[in-house]
Amino acid sequence: MTEKCAECGKDLPVDSESSYCPKCDALLDKKFDLIEANLIVYKEISDAEIETLNKFDKEDIKDLYLRLFDIYVEDGDFNEYECAILNKIQNVFNLTEKEIGRDKIVKFDESKVVKKRKPTECIKCSKPILKEDFVFCPYCGIRLD
Repeated sequence: MTEKCAECGKDLPVDSESSYCPKCDALLDKKFDLIEANLIVYKEISDAEIETLNKFDKEDIKDLYLRLFDIYVEDGDFNEYECAILNKIQNVFNLTEKEIGRDKIVKFDESKVVKKRKPTECIKCSKPILKEDFVFCPYCGIRLD
């Protein structure tokens, strides 16, 4: 029986070690890069992005966490968004202290943050903001808080 690509269902070569055909593998790699860029610039992650990241090996997720940690450290003190992203990745993908290192664990208590209510429409372009957790307007890019 021939194995099928987990993404598109096409037959995989007999000697394939991947769960994905070369085309889907390349597309997933592009999505991974876009998610990483989003995490660096906008410090946001959606459920769809988490679903995409679930298709990668734990080692890839661990490397992503460590790259983000280093990039965020370069910017100075961690802010609430950076801490929240790192905590979410750590929790969703069950990254342990042993896997990422004790010194790379970010402690952040979200209960101590007073959340400002974000606008339901952009103050600059007046388009509706459908997700409350957006930091930037998805239409014009202005910071929403």
